[in-house]
Amino acid sequence: MKQFGLGIIFALLTSSANANSKADEVLNGYINAWNSHDKMRIASFYAPNVTWYDLTTDSEVTSKKNVSKAITDYFMGYVDDMYWVKNGDVYISGNTVAYEWIYGGTFNGTWGDQEITNKVFSLKGISTTTINENGKIIEHKDYYDMESFKRGLGVTL
Repeated sequence: MKQFGLGIIFALLTSSANANSKADEVLNGYINAWNSHDKMRIASFYAPNVTWYDLTTDSEVTSKKNVSKAITDYFMGYVDDMYWVKNGDVYISGNTVAYEWIYGGTFNGTWGDQEITNKVFSLKGISTTTINENGKIIEHKDYYDMESFKRGLGVTL
C-alpha cells in the first residue's frame, strides 16, 4: 500500500513538473517571437479566446485577432528595435507563469501632441501568462509604471 501511495505522489509531482516545464517553454517561445519582431509568429501563440489586460490603461482586449493587433501596435508601434527579456523572478503555478521583465528600445513617434525622436528607454514590469492544455496563451496581463515610462521619454505630464 505504501508503494502505491508513493507512486501516486510521484505521478502527481511529475505531472505538475511537466505542466510547469511546458508553461515555461511556451513563455520562452513567446518572448523569442517578440524579439524576432514577427507579428504572425507572436499571434501564433494565442488561443482563439485569448484575453490581454493592461493595468496602466485599465483595458482588456479579447480574441486572437484583436489581441494580436492591439498588443503589437501598443508595444511595437513606435519602437522598431524593441526588446523584451525575462529578468528576475519567475513563478509557475499550474499553467500560469508570473515573471519580471524589462522592455526597451528606441522610441520614435508621437505621444499626445509631442513628437519624440530617437529616445532610448528601458522599462521594468511584471506579467502573468496563462497557457491552455494545447500550449496556447489564453490570458496575458501586464503590470508596469506608465509614469516612469513617460519620464524616461521626457514627456511632460
